[in-house]
Formats: sequence, structure tokens, C-alpha cells
Amino acid sequence: MHGSKPMILKRRAFLAGTAATAASLSMPALARAQGAPVVKIGMIQPMSGNLAAYATEGQPVFDYMIRKINGEGGIKSLGGAKIEVILADDASQPARTAAEARRLVTERQVSMLVGSILSAQMLALTPVVDELQIPTLSIWAGAARSNQMFSLGFPYDKGYAETLAAFIRELAKAPAFRVKTAVMAYSNYEAGQQVNHFLKAKLQAAGIQVIGDVPLDTKAQDQTAAMVRIRSFKPDVVTGLVTPRDGILLHQARFNLNYHDSLFVGGTGGYSDFSLWKELGQNIGASVLTRNTFGMTGFSPGAKLESMQAIVRELRAADLKVEIGQAAVQAAQAARVLQHALEAAGSLDRAALMKGLKAVDIPFGHEHLYLARPQGLKFGEDRMPADSTALMIQWLPDHQQQVVFPAQFGDVAPRPRA
Repeated sequence: MHGSKPMILKRRAFLAGTAATAASLSMPALARAQGAPVVKIGMIQPMSGNLAAYATEGQPVFDYMIRKINGEGGIKSLGGAKIEVILADDASQPARTAAEARRLVTERQVSMLVGSILSAQMLALTPVVDELQIPTLSIWAGAARSNQMFSLGFPYDKGYAETLAAFIRELAKAPAFRVKTAVMAYSNYEAGQQVNHFLKAKLQAAGIQVIGDVPLDTKAQDQTAAMVRIRSFKPDVVTGLVTPRDGILLHQARFNLNYHDSLFVGGTGGYSDFSLWKELGQNIGASVLTRNTFGMTGFSPGAKLESMQAIVRELRAADLKVEIGQAAVQAAQAARVLQHALEAAGSLDRAALMKGLKAVDIPFGHEHLYLARPQGLKFGEDRMPADSTALMIQWLPDHQQQVVFPAQFGDVAPRPRA
């Protein structure tokens, strides 16, 4: 799970109608012989290192969805072409993200790149994507700096920052929450810094005084010092974008210091990922996650959206040996976006693939829309989702989530400050 783990690069072929691995591996040649191309997708994931939580939960789901798509007949506009995934581990190191991308394109001759590609990886990858002109789909990046890259992530401003700010503004209207001051506590990397910049301005514009900044060292093994500093400001609310790993350490420190005076309103994995309970344990989780804590997320099984609930039921029934949380559902959505883009492209020509990505349009109510997007899922001019709606949740002691914002997807009121 750390950067010292050897880099792996392995070929996975998910082909319909196979009874054994040997048969599966023989299918690409057969498909070509029958005139149906094999679509080779380069998958770059942090299977090890400090970002591994995103990939170890998401990749098995992405694999499952590709098998499902192939089993449903493959890419029909390409004559039933099957998707072949070639997986590379970047060990959570941006430089290796770029190196593996180059290898996948030049040596393995993939037609597209897909992966978690969080913000730091996105920045490192951009020059390679620009140089090679390779269509790329990021599952998590908060921006798409290359004209060849599209992302399903929340934009720093209109996604992360606006959701957190809008929810805090709602809390500030209720006397029970007493929200007049804020401390910004965020994971100190590209996405965390960018969200902090926009979120701080939005809070100040709403009349909420920002009284401190506490960037969280993403390499720290303990966040007690950060929590002590947060406590010294005595803020009404603590907010910011926090990774799953930093969130675990932050909640542990809060529990150890028995600090419950402030509201904690953050996103995304560090506040809303189901893996928090496993890492924190029931005692700590029940003490801090269910008390004065609200998390931003793109997915919650408690959301009033049937297509979201349906994919959760399906993935749980598939017994993939992973928690079906936000990373899992985001990966499932990425697989469907890939399918829709390939269908729209009708060709493996890179210009056609780019047009296919631009043409993706999964409307609200469609069975392939797994995220709470009232305007459906399509990309804007910035190659980010045109609708960046997110959810705010609160935890129950039994590890269930209640959606508290926006009202369209949840009708439970936020619990008063305890």
C-alpha cells in the first residue's frame, strides 16, 4: 500500500462468453479475425501508495462493469467490439503516472487512457496527453488541463467549493448551528489547495469570518498537531477537502482530544467514505462521525435516486470483496461513460474518440446514471461535468448515511449541534 511496492503492469482481458482464462486470452485474435476490433484501454491506477484507497475500491468495480458491458454485446457501433483493459500501477506517484501513460500509449498501443487520475496525477499527466494527443478520462480530477482530457470529478469551484459553501450557508440560517466563524482544514495538495481558495472566498462573501488556515500534511502519520491548532481557534465550523487517509488521522486526533465544540463539514472521502468505519473502528466512528460531522459525497445509498440504489444493490450482490462506497460507484459511472463515448465514436480514430467523449449525454432517469445529477451527465466546455451537484450526508451509528442536502435527494434535516 506504499510507494515501495514494485510497480505492476498487467494485461486484463474481459471478454464475453469465456469459460476459462485461456479462452479469454484468445478472444482478441478471434474478434479481429471476425472483423470486430478489440478496444484497448490503458488504465492507470494508484493501486499502492497513499492514494490507494481510491483504486483498491474502484478498480474491482470498473473490472466488473467492463465484463458486464462485454457480456451485453460489447460496443455495438464497433461491431460488438470487446473492451480490453491494460492496468498499470502508478504507486500514487505523479511522475510514474506520466511514465506509465507514455508506456501504455507507445508500447501497448492503447486507444484511450482511463484512471483515478487525481489532481496531482492530472497535472503530471497533462504534458504527455498533450504530446501524444491521446483521449483520456479521469475519474476524480477536479480540473482537466489538457484539451484531450475529460474528468468525472467535481470542479474545484462549482463542484467542491460551491457544495460545501451552500450547505454551510444553510446551516448558518439556523440559530441552532451558530455558524459565524470558520477554520479551513484541508489536505495540502493541488485539489485541497484549489478548493480552499474558492471555498474561503465563498464563505467570506456569505458573511462568515475565516479565522484560520490549517493545511494537513499528506505525508503525516498523525494529525494531532493540526487538531490542536484547529481547537485553538475555537471556530464554529471546520471545513475543507480532505483525502480518506487524512480524514482517518483527523478523526482519530479529534477523538483522542475529545474535541466536539466545532462543526466539521468536509469533503469528500475523508468525511463520507464508508472505509472510515473500518479504519477508525466502531468506538471512534460512533463518537466523532455521528456528532457534529457532515460529509460531502457524490454518492450515498440513502439518496432518493433509484438508479443509484440499483447499482449499489447489483454491486453488493456481485460480492466483489470491496466496500461499495463513493469510489466504487464513481468507477462504475466511469465504465458507463466509457461505453457511451465508444458507442458515439463508432471508430477507434482518436478524433472520433474525442467527439465520442464530447457527445456523452446520460439523462436524468437513465439506468446508466449512477450519480445525483438532476441535469444528467454530460461534459461542458471545460470538459468537466456540466452538472456538478453533490450530496451532503450525516452518519448514523449503524454506519448508514442520511442525505441532508439537497432536499431533492434527501428529506432528513441536519442533526442539531451536540
